[in-house]
Amino acid sequence: MTADKAWVGLTNEDIREMLVALVGFRFGTEPETRLDEIREEREAYAGRFLKMAGVGSDDTVLELGSGCGFGTRAVAKMAKKVLACDISEAYLTYARQELEGIDNIEFHHVQSRDLNAIADHSVDKIVSISVFIHFNLYDIYLYFLEFKRVLKNGGRVVFDFADSHRLGGGIRSKVLTGQFLEHAPYYRDMPSNLPGLVQWNSAKGIRGVAKLAGFRQVSHRGHRLLFESC
Repeated sequence: MTADKAWVGLTNEDIREMLVALVGFRFGTEPETRLDEIREEREAYAGRFLKMAGVGSDDTVLELGSGCGFGTRAVAKMAKKVLACDISEAYLTYARQELEGIDNIEFHHVQSRDLNAIADHSVDKIVSISVFIHFNLYDIYLYFLEFKRVLKNGGRVVFDFADSHRLGGGIRSKVLTGQFLEHAPYYRDMPSNLPGLVQWNSAKGIRGVAKLAGFRQVSHRGHRLLFESC
């Protein structure tokens, strides 16, 4: 399924592919039959990011990578206004249907590493869930430059990342190590698939490029990082 394919008229296989891209196979091979469970899980997961960033009722929050909108619902409950941004028109179309009737959400189709659709210094907080796991350090640095432009002074950004230091470790790293081993053959057989695979980074490296873009790290909790514009 291409990123610009319209949601209307998609086959069941397209819908399944879209959901699997978001949640993997944790909900089985037919995730479209378990939407209520997916919504509940994604809202709860999004809540951890919102709490970490300190999102409040007066905040304008940019969600980078809003996907199907499952986590966006949690953001809309806490924030004054949500800017739901995604590079995929298909996801945005789905999210508009998923979130119909919630009036504090704006949807924006953006380009990779480009948030020109968003006005300068108009955002209080940025939340990005399961997106930065696909970015290399160059991507992350360029996104931080965009974050610096759109955030108000002292604005915050929170996201999760794939921590290379947790590979090959104990029980907590078992899932990550399994993911690495699963992806390795895909890269071996077709290196051009690299952008779609998990990109392994370190908190120290991300902190370094964030500093270059004018941010300081506020908190590091597991695989989630919080930065503040300075």
